Amino acid sequence: MMETTDKIDFTFTIEKKIKEQFSDLCDEIGIPASAALGALVKQAVRQQRMEFSLADENGFMPDEAVKIKSRIADVRAGKAEEHSLIEA
Repeated sequence: MMETTDKIDFTFTIEKKIKEQFSDLCDEIGIPASAALGALVKQAVRQQRMEFSLADENGFMPDEAVKIKSRIADVRAGKAEEHSLIEA
């Protein structure tokens, strides 16, 4: 007789583009997306921690990104001063 395990479906919402990119990554690795997600969940439970970065696609943390976007807006609004580089 085949041994059965208790399994449930786990549903969540994610952006279509991210889902497609994750699916492509899983295809490249050769593992179904559901198996990859299951492995990530099992690892988090086993290690009692989750490691991920809050950095954006440019490598900036949220507070850094806010400052940079503000500076960009200042430059576009003409509120920035131009400085010459002086090499010694």
